[in-house]
Amino acid sequence: MIRTSARGALLAAILGGLGGPTAVAEEQHGLHAQCWTGPALRASRRELRPVYRRVALDLAGLRKLELAPASPTPANLRGSIRRVDLPPDKKLIALTFDLCETPHDVAGYDGGIVDYLRAHKVKATFFAGGKWIETHGERAAQLMTDPLFELGNHGWTHQDVRRVAGRRLQDEILLAQRAYERARARLAQRACLKPVPGALSRIPERLGLFRFPYGTCDAKALHAVAKAGLLAIQWDVVTGDPSRDRSARAIAATVLRHARPGSIVIAHANGRGWNTAAALPLIVPALREQGYEFVTVGELLAAGKPVIARTCYQWSPGDHRRFETARRPHMKRPRARDDATVFETTD
Repeated sequence: MIRTSARGALLAAILGGLGGPTAVAEEQHGLHAQCWTGPALRASRRELRPVYRRVALDLAGLRKLELAPASPTPANLRGSIRRVDLPPDKKLIALTFDLCETPHDVAGYDGGIVDYLRAHKVKATFFAGGKWIETHGERAAQLMTDPLFELGNHGWTHQDVRRVAGRRLQDEILLAQRAYERARARLAQRACLKPVPGALSRIPERLGLFRFPYGTCDAKALHAVAKAGLLAIQWDVVTGDPSRDRSARAIAATVLRHARPGSIVIAHANGRGWNTAAALPLIVPALREQGYEFVTVGELLAAGKPVIARTCYQWSPGDHRRFETARRPHMKRPRARDDATVFETTD
């Protein structure tokens, strides 16, 4: 069995050498405020919901970009990480928000979520699609420079990785990596960061986490993600927020019912988490009253032992077989659980 110190070193290497929560926050204090005023950071209703249109993207330029070096993920950390087993004295939880975008739309940006997290000093991890980073360059840069937040890879255009292979699978993983690294390089050219010593070194050189689109995977996709030096992150608490029928109270009730130390909660901040922003004021104070501390996924992993499954699923092994039924319009959609939508199909 791998020792905690050795596991921590491996995780640090994969996640770009990040330090502990306090060190990271102190290093990055005020970095995003160097480039944006309060009004520029705040939510805008105009960018909340997706717009269904195609946009021209510089794919040729992205493919030419040389990626930061990365070693394959060690065997003991491969698989789908669902949560983290923590020492008895730690009560940590990670909120995660997907920022996904398909080939056919420009997804939204739910600034109300980000505004709340900033106002209440809540750490979180955002899994951003590569295309989302390209079409939301300013918002991506704001998240990248905020010490509260961590970014992860959510695929290039939200493809079901079980249905792609070869170059298409590589593109789904690596074009998103390149989009992030190009955004980081563009940050280095901003005049607002030039007066800050070592500003770029405070932003991770590469993404170290990957979330599978739709939460589905297979052996070849898990292998490809591990080969790219990424940790596959799933969840153990599903908000069900892509469903318009899920009220803020229902979302909050689900999270509060299922949360436990080491949990990873999935929600959406791309305009398809319909009542997520309204649910946060019901979730965050309640969990803090129970003694929980909010951390990024990277910090959560470093604090304990990841719980790793051999495959991907929503709530229980095998439930993604019904996912296919949920995506076929001529077939009846599976009934949702009483406390959350089972399938994250609309992000």
